[in-house]
Amino acid sequence: MDSNLRKKKALIIGLDGVPHSLLNLYLQQGVMPHLKKILDQGFWLHQMNASIPDVSSVSWTSFATGVNPGEHGIYGFVELQPEDYSLYFPNSRNIQAPAFWEILGKTDQRNSSMSDLYRNKVDAPFRSIIFNLPHTYPATPIHGILVSGFVAIDLKKAVFPDSAYTYLKSLNYQIDVEAETIRKDKKRFLNDLFDCFEIRKKAMDHFFHDEPWDLFLACVTETDRLHHFFFDAAMDPTHSFHERFVEFYMAVDDWLNRMFEEFMELSRERGFFMVLSDHGFAPIKKEVYINPFLHKAGFLELNSEGQFFQKLGSGTRAFNLDPSRIYINYKEVFGRGTVRREDGPALLKEIREALNTLRGEENEEVIKTIYLREEIYRGPRTDQAPDMVCLPASGYDLKGGIERKEIFGKTIFAGMHTRHDAFCILSKDLGWTEKPSIEQLAGPILHYFTS
Repeated sequence: MDSNLRKKKALIIGLDGVPHSLLNLYLQQGVMPHLKKILDQGFWLHQMNASIPDVSSVSWTSFATGVNPGEHGIYGFVELQPEDYSLYFPNSRNIQAPAFWEILGKTDQRNSSMSDLYRNKVDAPFRSIIFNLPHTYPATPIHGILVSGFVAIDLKKAVFPDSAYTYLKSLNYQIDVEAETIRKDKKRFLNDLFDCFEIRKKAMDHFFHDEPWDLFLACVTETDRLHHFFFDAAMDPTHSFHERFVEFYMAVDDWLNRMFEEFMELSRERGFFMVLSDHGFAPIKKEVYINPFLHKAGFLELNSEGQFFQKLGSGTRAFNLDPSRIYINYKEVFGRGTVRREDGPALLKEIREALNTLRGEENEEVIKTIYLREEIYRGPRTDQAPDMVCLPASGYDLKGGIERKEIFGKTIFAGMHTRHDAFCILSKDLGWTEKPSIEQLAGPILHYFTS
């Protein structure tokens, strides 16, 4: 069936890294009048929990698939080859559950608890345009158009089909702003951020107006970059970049309004509308490097030879992957594993007790919550999950790098991710009363199209 003739349409907008608390503040201060007007038309602004850990690759994949990492198999931006401890970067090919647009487009080849619920309810396939969503690279064939978001190395491999690539190439489209610019010139970086957003909006407008679709999903990642480097400017009127920070949010507000109004007209005010972020943000007091802590506490040994985690020595009992995933160096799992499976529970208890001794600048706690694998993951791939995941106290940004010697430090980053302060905007008709988690949002989308 022609997508322009079908009655059901959905517009979903992702604002990467935008916190609920900041949106609330800017609504109160009049920075985002258009969003306030949208909310007054039958929508709720909810605070939402991101994934654990609260990184984009895990959160957006949890949103897209509607299932826990124990099903979809993505636990972070990096993983280790268990045989030799070399690093690799999971991508879209490593996702073990179908996304909701694959279920709706009847192109899903993988099974999940979500696809089992909805696959047989889809009659004719729905056409989707998925634009700039993180962790969808390389682009896989879908019923529609897919433009991958970061981390995407090659634009051609980031786009399906080729005709969409040809158009984006003609725009000099950028997948992401060049982060290294921030180290040389902050003002230029901000200008580049605005320019990148302008080109992205132009591309989104093209696909929105000139292509048929039932589902249109567009993600803005410039907000995340703005927060990482300038979050200290968000609420400080005396900051030299505060006005520029607010200006970007005003630009987002204008764009949201235009997209919303055009969508309401296109869908005759009967469409499904959602806005969400994949995590929140907070100011950084200190970065906290977990591997040096494990080293000093006697859990991790380093050799002088090798790269990154290939330096792990034979005395290593546990190590940490970004941002706060702790793995026991089990004999049955890793090539140079030293820990017997039966000794795992006692070791995890020992590590927990050690981590709880970490104290910050004014003797406050650094680690807020420590989860064991079985407390947060469920599904057939839980055996690949970290054995323990830590969530930090506010202001302490947990890091997994192995190259540092100190436990605390500070770099160019001004903002850190938070799990508890993501947001979503949903129709009041959905009747949500409890705080949602990001993996719960695919269900309402699929229900809308299949009911």
